[in-house]
Amino acid sequence: MAAWFTIVAPLLPELIRAARPMFTRSREPTQIPQQIRELQDAVDHNDQAIKTLASEMEQTLAALKQASVDLERTLAGLQRSQTELERRLRGSQIVSAVAATAALLAFAIAAYALAR
Repeated sequence: MAAWFTIVAPLLPELIRAARPMFTRSREPTQIPQQIRELQDAVDHNDQAIKTLASEMEQTLAALKQASVDLERTLAGLQRSQTELERRLRGSQIVSAVAATAALLAFAIAAYALAR
């Protein structure tokens, strides 16, 4: 709910103003044409406000879709980088295990040579 509200919040005063036009309050039959004109003007004004809001929401949705595409590309790149780093880490672990084994073997040979 918060996502759409942050988009609509700046437009709320205009929407309220458009939805609450000031009409002629008189109930006299002679005022009916005046009231009809006021209602038609309010409908036209509301129509323009709705079209403006729809246009702005379309732009917002397009920007969100583009951001989503960019985020997916970024995530794919990060996953490729992670896979490469994991491969390099496994290689480094193998090299360090071989080096530790060689060091232990060298130490054992040196200890044997000194003991003789």
